[in-house]
Amino acid sequence: MHDLPRPPSRSTGTTGHAVVGRIGTQEPSVQDGTRSGRPQRLPSLTGLRFAAAGGVVFTHSALLINPHLARTLGPEVWVGASSVSLFFILSGYVLTHSARPTDTARAFWRRRAAKILPNHVLTWCVVVAALACAGRATAPHGSGLPAHLSSLFLVNTWVPSQRFISAGNPVSWSLAAEMFFYLLFPLLLPWVMRLSRRGLLIGAGAAIALVWICPVLYEFVLNPGGPSFPGYWSLYMLPITRLPEFVLGMLVARISSAGIRIPRVGVLPAALGVISTIVVNGTYLPHSFLYAASTVAPLAMLVYATAELDLRGRTSLLRTPALVFLGEISYAMYLLHFLVLGLMYLSLTGHGWSNLSVVLVSLPVILLTSWLLYAGVERPCVRRLSKPRRTHPRAVPTP
Repeated sequence: MHDLPRPPSRSTGTTGHAVVGRIGTQEPSVQDGTRSGRPQRLPSLTGLRFAAAGGVVFTHSALLINPHLARTLGPEVWVGASSVSLFFILSGYVLTHSARPTDTARAFWRRRAAKILPNHVLTWCVVVAALACAGRATAPHGSGLPAHLSSLFLVNTWVPSQRFISAGNPVSWSLAAEMFFYLLFPLLLPWVMRLSRRGLLIGAGAAIALVWICPVLYEFVLNPGGPSFPGYWSLYMLPITRLPEFVLGMLVARISSAGIRIPRVGVLPAALGVISTIVVNGTYLPHSFLYAASTVAPLAMLVYATAELDLRGRTSLLRTPALVFLGEISYAMYLLHFLVLGLMYLSLTGHGWSNLSVVLVSLPVILLTSWLLYAGVERPCVRRLSKPRRTHPRAVPTP
């Protein structure tokens, strides 16, 4: 979930073109595509971020209302999984589209840290404090202090252990993948920028193929016996396994900026394609294919089609002020919703509330607390921490 980088504004500037001018060279078509009248801000993608966060909230709410879905694994469950994949593809697209030719890796990492870490640290503290009050933070049957600390530093998903991946704020597992992507972005971007038009199309196809190869190897070579925790961890949560989705987003952004002609698919057909894929493939494909493989191509088309609305100046429902605002608070909503649902469930079910009632009451609370976290923590920290402090030269004493 994660964080999803928002399109840059003049005040905050959330992404960067990491040392491209020093490491590699850019094709003229890239420069032309990113500077000749193409808008830097893509508000429709910001609105799409809310749809992605809403998909995760929907899945966790559905699981709370009907816990049996965790065993039957119906389409409701795969909506959330596909939304995480959408987050990763969106992240690669936005970072590449808004890259700055004069940026450095250090400046880029600083802005990403300013965007991601304050909300993460605060929600981690709340979760661990709540567990400590319940006597479960260091309990032997719980995750334990080492696992919680690994979650704080966003390295827990590299450990194949249920205790580690569920430590801290459980939904922050996707941030571990995002931080891994950000670490590699300064190395990946020059390579992506140097690709020819043909290379971009081949690269996008290769990225999609890699997403498919992982479950194929798992199902037919590594574990033909059926689903298991190692498969769930390695296919869904291991950061390096999710890297092709992020790279695919980068390649889609370059395909768009280079003006490569591909079949145009509208946002609505692309969205319906994603939904139908979730519903249909859940019946015919093994679960390992549903973590990302079955929807990766339709999701890439959805991101491309949504961005084209802004790039071509077309009417976009996702660009309306209400949806853009909800997209702005979507990162906070992603981090808070699981915590709010859990606290409301523990507080209200003991007084006779049904699970459905708990969810209905929780939804406005999630929106309110998300706005408070965004306005009170995320936005101020981005403004104050994303730029290095100005150093004033020492005064030279006059003789």
